[in-house]
Amino acid sequence: MDSLFYQLIFHTKTKRWFQLLEIIEENEHILSQKLIDQAQVARRTILNDVKEIKDFFCDTIQLIGDEKGYHFSFCDPTGFYKKKQALLEEEKLFLFVDQLAAGKRLRNYQWAQYLSVSEAAIGRMKRLLQIILSKSYGVRLETKTNQLKGEEAAIRQFLYDFYFTLPLYPNVLTDHVRHLHSGKLIVHQGTWHLDRQLLNQWLKLTKLRIDQGYSLPERKDQQVLQTLLVQALDQQVTVKLPEPEKAALFLLALDEKQFLNPLTQKAFIQTFSPGTGLRFLVRSTESLTYQLFETLLSLMKTFFQLPVMSQFSQELDEQAHLLALVNRYLAEKHSYIHTVYVTYHLIGPQALRSWIKTEVQKCFAQVGLHLIEAAIGDQFGMVRHVCITNRQIEEVPQATIRLPYLPSSRAIVAALTEYV
Repeated sequence: MDSLFYQLIFHTKTKRWFQLLEIIEENEHILSQKLIDQAQVARRTILNDVKEIKDFFCDTIQLIGDEKGYHFSFCDPTGFYKKKQALLEEEKLFLFVDQLAAGKRLRNYQWAQYLSVSEAAIGRMKRLLQIILSKSYGVRLETKTNQLKGEEAAIRQFLYDFYFTLPLYPNVLTDHVRHLHSGKLIVHQGTWHLDRQLLNQWLKLTKLRIDQGYSLPERKDQQVLQTLLVQALDQQVTVKLPEPEKAALFLLALDEKQFLNPLTQKAFIQTFSPGTGLRFLVRSTESLTYQLFETLLSLMKTFFQLPVMSQFSQELDEQAHLLALVNRYLAEKHSYIHTVYVTYHLIGPQALRSWIKTEVQKCFAQVGLHLIEAAIGDQFGMVRHVCITNRQIEEVPQATIRLPYLPSSRAIVAALTEYV
């Protein structure tokens, strides 16, 4: 619970309430001792907080229990969310960061007036923000000018985490954050798959920083690679940006799921690896994933620079980051290998269609396959797609499981067993 969201909450009690609510919402039924252990708060404090939480959220939730344990359920999720958001009304550090990002330049006493807090409170908020910035991003807040200083990529990473990863914002920021989350840029199909959401999010931060006079450094020593990355972006989107910004934007918007396909991995390495002329045997996949992420990290290090550290700690950090990328990829690959996308073409009453879907889900689960209902589309890598129908059609498309109009459980099991 040391995420940026919790770090930005200035008031101890508010932070504790959010932590308790997160644990209770996740568990639904929880013993008091487990709640105490997870929250790491004294028993008496927990009991008082739970009582106050029940009073604050009123009839939007049901929170039943005593010193032994609690049961939680929703009565009015929308009302609960609004009340939860109201807890952040006095958390002025969120608004402070938002206005810093907007480029507002104020002295301490002016910030105090703007945020309706004392100058002493501004001082404490700045000290807290300094700790967050320096510890996690290698960025600092200048004492006199109150401006963010540090590597441009690190500042943007902090802003991205603030605007696009937090679960909740004070009501005063809701419209602004919603606008940042809305994506409008058209992405055309190209050689590489770009995540539209990531692309739009990073583009908005890029334009925000450029409008304020901040940009990523030019890398004239990597002109060939930069040109390749710029061309890859231009193939799919039309946007006016300096070339270093386009190169970084392409890398930041890459959808990693496409690399579940070894052929895509090879193509990316051959196109963008600093070591030119790489060739792979058709069936060679050994060390391919490691080479892929080494290439990605090398490109990110060049075109979206991280804060400068000592050589020793930098090497350790890069190795840890590389290992984390590979492990995440392997976990995602395992998930996708065990995933089947299903499109249903079913006829009959709703009850019959629902029953067939339930039986199909049950059968796939028994053999360890995860089912996702989706339309036929561009699925990545080794993810399978199958159509299931109970329509009596003469020609059966490839990867289709045909069932009787009124199938028995045994018939469904037999059909799916044959497919698996």
